[in-house]
Amino acid sequence: MRKLAPLELHELDSQPFRVTGTALLDADPALVFGELSDPSLWFPLMRRSVWKTGATSGVGAEREIKHALLGKARERMLAWDHNVRVAFTMIEVSSPFVDQLGEEWLITREGARTRVDFKLVATPSRMGRVVQPALRATLAALFARGVRNIGKRAATFRGKHAS
Repeated sequence: MRKLAPLELHELDSQPFRVTGTALLDADPALVFGELSDPSLWFPLMRRSVWKTGATSGVGAEREIKHALLGKARERMLAWDHNVRVAFTMIEVSSPFVDQLGEEWLITREGARTRVDFKLVATPSRMGRVVQPALRATLAALFARGVRNIGKRAATFRGKHAS
């Protein structure tokens, strides 16, 4: 893997490449948040997600992931606000497509449902700029399917739990 310059939390909004999305899930925010600790359980083609620091969550904690298409990466948590937000930056990757990369997941209760807003941001490498349209379409499809999978795993069905 090659080392990347990590992003700071305030830099997530200034990256030139972004994939974003929003979904309303029939799930409790705490259950949705819990799913974010192990993307290998819900992100399409994710083969592994292993915490590599003593902490298994929280700001500064690191985990390594392995994805069938996107390769390996090491992530460092930038924000870990229980039931509200997770953000991280990649500090090492095997992918030749990015020079910097980060993600942010926001969780908001909306009535009996949970709103999930996600964004993946990056500074593409020279090679990444060449394949940017295909990369954007692939990532958008993977993230949309991943959010649906989170919804299925964390489902609480309003009809059974409405107060």
